[in-house]
Formats: sequence, C-alpha cells, structure tokens
Amino acid sequence: MKIKKISLKNFRLLDNVNINLEDDITLIIGKNNTGKTSFFEAIKILATGEEQVSFEDFSQSTYDVFKEVYELFLTTQRVGIMEEEKEEIEASILSLIPKIELSIEIEYNKEIDKLVELSEFITDLDEKRNDATILISYEPKNTLGLLKSYLNKTAEFPSLITYLKEELDSFYKLTCYATDKNSGYKREVEGSFKNKIKKIVSFEDIKALRLLDDKKGDRNNTLALGFSKYYNERDKTDENVLALENSLKIVSADLKIKYNDVLNKILHDLKNFGASTPVSIPNITIESEFDSESVIKSNIKYYYEHDEINLPESYNGLGYSNLIYMILELASFIEKFRNAKEEKISEFLVVLIEEPEAHMHPQMQQVFISQIKEVLKEAQKDKIYVQLVITSHSSHIISEAGIDLYKGFNRIRYFNKIDNTITIQDFNSLKVKDDKRTFRFLKQYLTINKSDLFFADKVIIVEGNTERILLPQMIKKVAISLQNEYITILEVGGAYVHIFKELLEFIKVKTLIITDLDSVNAVTGVKCLVNNGLNNEVSSNSTLSGWLPGKRLIKELIECTDDDKTANGVIRVAYQINENGNIARSFEEAFIHCNKTLIISSTTIEKNGTKSLKENKNQFTLFKTYKLIDIVNSTPYDLAPDSSKVKTNFAFDIMSFQEEVYGVWSVPLYIKEGLEWLAKND
Repeated sequence: MKIKKISLKNFRLLDNVNINLEDDITLIIGKNNTGKTSFFEAIKILATGEEQVSFEDFSQSTYDVFKEVYELFLTTQRVGIMEEEKEEIEASILSLIPKIELSIEIEYNKEIDKLVELSEFITDLDEKRNDATILISYEPKNTLGLLKSYLNKTAEFPSLITYLKEELDSFYKLTCYATDKNSGYKREVEGSFKNKIKKIVSFEDIKALRLLDDKKGDRNNTLALGFSKYYNERDKTDENVLALENSLKIVSADLKIKYNDVLNKILHDLKNFGASTPVSIPNITIESEFDSESVIKSNIKYYYEHDEINLPESYNGLGYSNLIYMILELASFIEKFRNAKEEKISEFLVVLIEEPEAHMHPQMQQVFISQIKEVLKEAQKDKIYVQLVITSHSSHIISEAGIDLYKGFNRIRYFNKIDNTITIQDFNSLKVKDDKRTFRFLKQYLTINKSDLFFADKVIIVEGNTERILLPQMIKKVAISLQNEYITILEVGGAYVHIFKELLEFIKVKTLIITDLDSVNAVTGVKCLVNNGLNNEVSSNSTLSGWLPGKRLIKELIECTDDDKTANGVIRVAYQINENGNIARSFEEAFIHCNKTLIISSTTIEKNGTKSLKENKNQFTLFKTYKLIDIVNSTPYDLAPDSSKVKTNFAFDIMSFQEEVYGVWSVPLYIKEGLEWLAKND
C-alpha cells in the first residue's frame, strides 16, 4: 500500500497542484518561495491535525472569489427577487465558496495488503480498481449564514477579508470524504477521521536542528534527543531492555534510602514548621524514580572518540549531530512500526524531511542520502514500507537521490513559479533522446559542477572559459538588474549544450545560451571568415544547427529574427550579429571589433609629476608583440586568438584592464542584446 498522488487546492502559495509520489524517495526541489514548505505544512495541518487551519492559510487568489461570492449574495437580498432565481444564485454561491482541499490517493495491492482500515475510503468495488481517495476539506458549515453575518457587521469591519480573518473559524470546519477519482462521487466519513487516516498511513516529519550551535557547552544534546527517542520505540520485551529497566529499579530503591538519610533533617524541620499555628505542612515523602528514557536523554553524555581522549558532543560540528540525529529519527519511526505487535499502528509510513542539508558539508549530504537508502532497504525486509518525501536546495542530494542511471530524473518534483502561479513539474514526464547516455552525462556533470539550475531564477550557458570569466563584468555593464537575481552560469562545451535541451525546456527556467557562429567552409570544413554568408559558409556549431534556431547556413543564421532565436519565450540563443558592418565568428573577434579604437589608442599616464604616453595595446598579452600599424591594418578575424590558452589569457587581460585609466571597453552587441533579454521580467 502506498500514496500514489497528493493534490492540494487553495492552500497558501499552492492554488491547485498535484504531486505524484515515488515508491521510495520523492525529491521536491525548486526556487525559494515556490510552496515546498507549504506542501508539508498542508499535510501536517489537514491530515494530522498538528495545527489549526486559519484564514491566512487560504491562497490569496481566493480573496477575489470570496468577494465575488459576497456580491452574488447581495443580489439575493434585492427586493422582489423571484424565489427560483434566488435558489439558482444560492446554488452558485455554495459551489463557488473557496475551500482548502487535501486529496490523498492511495494505491493498494489486493494480494498482500489488508484492506480493513482502508475499506471505508473505497468507493468502487470493481475488481479492476485498486485505488481509494481520501479528501480532507476545510469548508463552510453555513455558507449563507457566514455571508449574512458579514452583511450585518459591515460597519464593524473595513472589508470582507478583514472580517473573514477574524470570524472564519466560527463558520468553517474540517470535513473528510471518501471520493472516487473517476466519477467525482464523494461520501462523508463519520467520526474521528484523523484517527482513521492514521490507521492507514502515519505521517512523520524530520527537521534538521537549526537552532543548535556548536559552541562549547551547548546544552541541546542532539544525540541525547535522538537516542532517547530511538530507545523509547525499542521492543520493551527485549532482554537487554528488561535488564536495563531492572537495574534502574534496584538503583532507585537504593537511592531512596540514601536520599531519606541525607534529607531527613530538613524533612523533620518542615514537619514542625508552623506546628503552633493554623498552618499545617503536609507530610512529604521521597521516592527515587528512574525513567529509562529520561536517563538516556538527560543523564547519559555522548562522546566522540578522538585519538587518546573522548570529546563531548558539543566539540563536534553541527553536521555530524544533524546527520546522526536525522538517521536516528527515521530509525525510531521504523522501530515504532516494528514493535507494534499487539495492534498495527498504520499500514505504511510516510516521512517528510525538510532541507536535511542544513549544516552539512557536501560529502556528508551524500552520506546522509546513501544511509537513508540503506535504512529503507532494511525496513522492507521486515515488510515495513516507507515513502520518503524530501525538500532540498542541495545539488549533492539531487545528484545522489534525484538522478539515477535507470530511473533518470523520475524522483524529482520541480516546484516552479510561472506567470505568478506555482506549477509542479513531474520529471516522469520528461522525455530525452538516448536517455541512458544523457542521464549518465548529466549526473556526472551536475555532480562535478552544480545542480543550481534547479534553484536559479535564471540560467546562462556559455561554451567557453572566456565568456564565463567575463560575464560578471558584462552583466554589470549592460544588465545590472541581473546582479539582484540568482543567476547560474553553466560552462558546457559546444558539442554538449544540446544535451540540456529537453531538461531546460521542461523546467522552463529563463535561459540564455551564449555561443559562436563558428563559420567553416561548406566543402572543406576549415574555419573561415563569416563574409556575410556570401560564400555559402556554414556553421559547425551543433547548438545552432540542432536546437536554436535550427539552421546551419551562415546566411540563414544572419537573417534570423529574435523570435527565431527564442523557444517558448524562456530560452534564447545569442550569437554574433552584424555590428557596424562586421559579423564575427567568435567572441574574441567580436570583442576586438567593437573595442578596436580603444585597443589602438594611447593614454597619458602621470606618475610622480612625470607624464608618459602608453599604448593601450600593451595591456593585452596578445598584442604586445604587434606593431600599432599592424593592428590598425589587420581585421579582427586575423587578430583573434586561436588556442584555448591564448583565449584564456586574453579573457584575464580584459578582466584586469584598468578602465579608469585606459578607457571603458564595450560588450559585443550580440551579448548585450542577450543579457538585456534575460534581464526583462515580463
């Protein structure tokens, strides 16, 4: 038995979302403020009753619906309205009034699962069906009464929303239904539905202990908390547990005698205090009680072995404490299931883990996921089935848990905000060509580099080291607003950019690809001058021919419009274009063309009262050996460096160029236009 899908409506940022869960681990990722935490909170509030629902939990999109419903209600208060029309409007009001809804679709196996507890939620006995859906709805008890109440109190509240914030609790309640996902039929579940749900599925949550510090003397005792909880869930009939409990009873009896001996005098004095007054002090006796869980939590100190001495827990970093604590928490949940011999707690367990990477360095994050996988495997041997749902901002956790050679990206659910609406993109629906090879490449690339593109506001892909080195300066020059956004820059060789095609189109994060025309002779394949495409030269760039804009002839590439270079409004390619009569084939050529006047200029330098004339060309290693007249008479194509080493040195020279002394260099037009496009937030 397992949860197949969870749906949520009108809860905080999540207007209407569906999340399919994997059998083992589901990884929820995405940018900040996309509703990942809200998803967990909805489960805890609606399904487990840990907190009360409040008006603030309604998504803001419902505010206009509440107002629309109230306006409809006012029409029913018109003098002379026909009863039939009034009933029709009231029916619309009842259907439109916002509700917060959590739907949990459960899939079962008729051969091995016991369906006694789930039976109340099964609505169709068709032999072919193996699903049941639980719907928890925060809905009005009396919709018309709510609206009428506000009508009578409009003088007390400045708006309907402020009224709802204060009074909604009186008119709304949590109701549970058994529903049919195919027909929409629903039947109210009587009695304590939360207990009924718990007999089917236990929801537990683990949070990294963020409030801890690793200062000397830290009294939070993370390990003590974890071990005491684990002990509490152990099998109490285990011979070791019984021996411990028996030892504590003996110690308690012995300490009772000693406590009484030590405290006898004060007890005697208390008894005599007030003997001649109306005040009578009750007799006090002392018992020594040792609760094993409390002993483990408060009286046992945990140490880390370190060379010749043992160091207290507080001497180790929070990463270790968090790692051990979270694994202990999961183990404790499983122990609770394993030792529920008399009455089964639930049919299966769902554990929600929020951002486990807190305080863990990358290697530890990977260890955490690998250990979690082992814990789940061991639990399955005892027929304890656990579904893990993890939210994370860690590229290392994504690499370890989210990208699998055989499962691909299937564990990932990407929370994204598109047109101010949160959408959930299920990577099961991502299709890529040559999938195993692609997943192998992406796993290695994202492990070695970073998976930040899943969390970025925007992405820039460059093919060479030169552009990557200079991008921060170019952004500062032509698209300064990008400095206030989370931009991920990925450097990918030209032959591999297309591998990101399906992934980028799927996650719909705004992406700029900066690449080169790479013109070559159509017959020989040898690099050549662009020459405006007049000699039928072609591009050797696989991104331009195989993706955007999907053309190979240089002439056609030059003629492409901005629309031709853009896919679905979120991915755009930028390559060399006509700039003052020149079309370059590479970044270096384009840079030299638009900055040639600066390069061949001379600058007067004053030092210690002495003025000297310095040639700007000498600020570039590439041009130091050139005579000025040779630079003037050469084309940017002839001057542009060829080898990777020289290109990298050229980039460092540009980066360290003293603009305040020698003048300001310009960003090539094609990059300027691309960055300006990326900076727009339409």
